[in-house]
Amino acid sequence: MLTMMRNMLRTKFAGLLFLLLIVAMGAWGVTDVFSGGLGNNLAVAGQSKLTEAQLDQEVERQLRSATDDRGRAISKAQAVERGMIDQIFQRELFRTALIAYADKLGAQATDASVLDVIRSDPSFESDTGSFDPLRFDQLLRANGFSPAMFESFLKRDLTITRLTEAAQAGLQPPPALSSLQAAYAGELRTVRWFILPRASLPPVDAVTDEDLQTFYDQQKQALTNPQRRRISLINLSVDDFLSKAEYTEDDLRAYYDAVKLQQYSGPDTRSWTEFVFDSEATARAALGRIAGGAAAGSLDGLANTAERFGRQTDMANSDLGNRVFGPTATPGGIFGPVQTGKFFTIVRLESVTPGEVKPFDAVRDDIVSALSQEQAIGLYYESITRLDNLIGTGAGLEQIASDMGTPLLSLAPVDRSGVTELGFAPSVLRVDPDILTRAFELTEGSKTARFGQDESAYLLRVDEVVDAFTPPLDDIREDLRTVLTRQKESEALTSEAQSIKTGVESGATTFEAAAEKYGVEIEAPQNAVTRRPGESVGVPQPFIPGIFSIRREGDIYVAPTQNRDEAAIIQLQTIDRPDAAELRALAPVSEPQIRSQLANDLLEAFVADIQSSVKLETNPSALAAYKARVNPDT
Repeated sequence: MLTMMRNMLRTKFAGLLFLLLIVAMGAWGVTDVFSGGLGNNLAVAGQSKLTEAQLDQEVERQLRSATDDRGRAISKAQAVERGMIDQIFQRELFRTALIAYADKLGAQATDASVLDVIRSDPSFESDTGSFDPLRFDQLLRANGFSPAMFESFLKRDLTITRLTEAAQAGLQPPPALSSLQAAYAGELRTVRWFILPRASLPPVDAVTDEDLQTFYDQQKQALTNPQRRRISLINLSVDDFLSKAEYTEDDLRAYYDAVKLQQYSGPDTRSWTEFVFDSEATARAALGRIAGGAAAGSLDGLANTAERFGRQTDMANSDLGNRVFGPTATPGGIFGPVQTGKFFTIVRLESVTPGEVKPFDAVRDDIVSALSQEQAIGLYYESITRLDNLIGTGAGLEQIASDMGTPLLSLAPVDRSGVTELGFAPSVLRVDPDILTRAFELTEGSKTARFGQDESAYLLRVDEVVDAFTPPLDDIREDLRTVLTRQKESEALTSEAQSIKTGVESGATTFEAAAEKYGVEIEAPQNAVTRRPGESVGVPQPFIPGIFSIRREGDIYVAPTQNRDEAAIIQLQTIDRPDAAELRALAPVSEPQIRSQLANDLLEAFVADIQSSVKLETNPSALAAYKARVNPDT
């Protein structure tokens, strides 16, 4: 039987049958047999899966609040280029593993706990303080969530919070460790130092031609100039059209009248009536009657009432203040009940008195700027249409710049970092990283299509490619001589500083004698030095790590200074360690530090245990496919 099957599998018919089976399985969605159990998922851990849809939802959610350094929104394609997608993916992998671990332990957050969190969130409350399903739905959709998606996210986050907090619950640092931290933080040291100037040392030997040749041969690769490109650039932005805005005085007045209450008026004052009840039940029972304008004396269970007038800062309860002075609050509106101590307060808004409005002349310049910006944006987009039409005709950059009335920038050759051979970095190249990226993707003489972000457009041409080259020694001989001379002087300064250190620590000389030899003064601040930042008055901050690296009193530490022609010679004079009483006083400060460090260590160990307990499988090809779809240029 086996022999017959083997013979059949060697036939062309069997090969065709096998191919048909593969196609049929693909058509029916049976793909897991070829993907190692992951299917189309990006990752799987136990029963927990990370799908492309879930990753895409998280990417969209985070990009809603993400902006670049100019405050502009970031697209998914840009997120791929900047590595943001990979960062989000790694965070989602960690969450997937945590959820799988919670499933394994049976520690998932319950539906009831999710519901409690939602119903207790003040963001979803109505003006009366109760959960408002309509407001809940509106807020979720405004932030890109459906209710089911939000509940799933919330359940996941509650589960993860439960796991991480459980790992740290009841964590108390051992007293010995707290004492050790207190001793470390509370140690006091006194020091003195003098500054050794390079000018006080003998001149170094002159640099010879042989030195130059050796240095040139050793550093030839470092001396090589990178490839540079000379480019021409057209740049259009909204700011180019600010001066072209046109408006009349009537336009300015009309704009002022339209927005003065929202933008140019001070805080309003409002009058309201407070109704204070001794229980929430009686307060809620009175809501309808209060809304109908009932007098205070006719309300059951009323503990107190008062009529008030003022601004939001005059309301003792900030929650009520935010509601009563909210932008949608109108006279007759009812707010509460809100608990205040043992009582429950309801507020009825009676009237609204607008704040003082700034006069037109005081804000005229602001209005001019606002109208100019609005018109400039319109003019900019009109110019983009004209620019695209010119590009479509095949016009060169010179003709385009002339027709558009904008300058054509011709820049000296720059390397990939945007720096010329003389070290100059044109600022226009730093505005958008795409400029240099595209410049080094083109061949000589070619130009880009229009590119740029929302309010900037660029058109670029590579005029010349300057190949990498190493300058001959004769061209840079004197520059190298200067470099080698400085290097020798630095080495001489370091050597002399180490010699002083050795001499003082061995007893061959004294600290005072060393300072006198070089004609410099010793500085000895009376204040002791501590490891705590900002507490060491009179001692340069860069000296402090070195001061606490000295082991014995009398030893020396050589520290660099901001001036590379100087070195600081620092001597440790005394070490004052805290006694038992001081350690007890420092414990309240040191314990939180130790607890935080231990919590981090414990969480790392917890994560390591999760990774060993949960098999996390990833699908790099699916991630690559997702990134390719959102950014076809990758």
